[in-house]
Amino acid sequence: MSPSNTGNYDGDFRIMGNFRSQWKEVAKPYTTESVGGDKNFYVRNEKISAGLLIINDKSGGNLQVNKIQASLAYHKTLGKNTFHIGVQPGLTMKSIIGNETFPDQFDWGTGQFNGSLPNNETNLSYRLHYFDLNWGAGYDRKLTNKVEIFTSFAMFHINAPKETFLSNSNTLTARNVLSLGVTWYALPKITVQPSLCMMGTDKASEFLFGSRFFYSLDKDYSIKKAVFVGVYGRKGFANLTDAFFAVIGANYKNYYAGVSYDFNISQLKTASDYRGAFEVSFIYTGMSTRLTKTQIPCDRY
Repeated sequence: MSPSNTGNYDGDFRIMGNFRSQWKEVAKPYTTESVGGDKNFYVRNEKISAGLLIINDKSGGNLQVNKIQASLAYHKTLGKNTFHIGVQPGLTMKSIIGNETFPDQFDWGTGQFNGSLPNNETNLSYRLHYFDLNWGAGYDRKLTNKVEIFTSFAMFHINAPKETFLSNSNTLTARNVLSLGVTWYALPKITVQPSLCMMGTDKASEFLFGSRFFYSLDKDYSIKKAVFVGVYGRKGFANLTDAFFAVIGANYKNYYAGVSYDFNISQLKTASDYRGAFEVSFIYTGMSTRLTKTQIPCDRY
C-alpha cells in the first residue's frame, strides 16, 4: 500500500506471508506469493523502521516476475497525530518461460498458433531486470476515544524504469495509490473499519471499497483478540464493477490470519462462472519490549 507503513504497528518486529491464486477456472492460474518482515528501531527516542519484501508472480504460466524490495520509514507522534514517511528501493526481474507464441506464428491453415514456425522477433530478450524506487507518506489521528482515522499516499516507479523485452524505450509511468480508513469502536464488543483505496497509472485505474467488522473475544473494545468478516468491491474509475470479495479471519494476541475469495461479476463471468481468486495471509507481530510507562516505588506508612 505504501512504504510509509513499514513499522506502523505496536511491536518490535513483524513477519508475514501471503498467497493468491486467480482465474484457475479460465486458464493457467495467475499466482502470487510474497514473504516479508520489518523491524522497529529507536534512535534517540525517534522511531525508525526497516523492512524487506520478496514477491514471486506468475501470469498465465509464461510470464514470471520476481521482486526484492527494501524499505525504510520514519514515524513521528505529536499529540494525537502520528506522521509517517518511507522510501522503498528494489530490484525487479522478469522472464518469459514456457512455449509462448507471436503473431507471425499464426497458422492460417489450421486456424491456430504454431510454435514451430519462425516468430521473426530478432530483438526479443527473454529476461530483463531494472532498479525500482517507491516512496510514501501516511497520517493517523485519534479523533475521539471511539474513532481513529488513517490515510496514506504512495508513488511507485518514480524513477520511470525502462521495462521491455524488445529494443524499444518503453518506460513505466508512476502508479499513485491513495488509501483512507476509519476505525470505529461502535460497541463494547463490535468494531467497524470501513476503508477505500484508489490507484491509477497512465490509463489504468482501480477503486476498492468496503468494510471489516470485528467481534472482540477480549474485554470491551480490544481487537487484539477478535474474529472478523468483511465485504469489499473492486472496480475501475470508468467501468462497471469487476468483483466483490469476502474476507474472514482472526486476531489472537500476536497472530493474524485471513482468507478472502473473489466473486467475478465482470464480462469474464461467462468463462469464470463467477469464480475469481483465492487468497490467504498470515502475520506474526513480536511483542513490544519498549517501556511506555514509568513506575516510581514509594514506601507506604
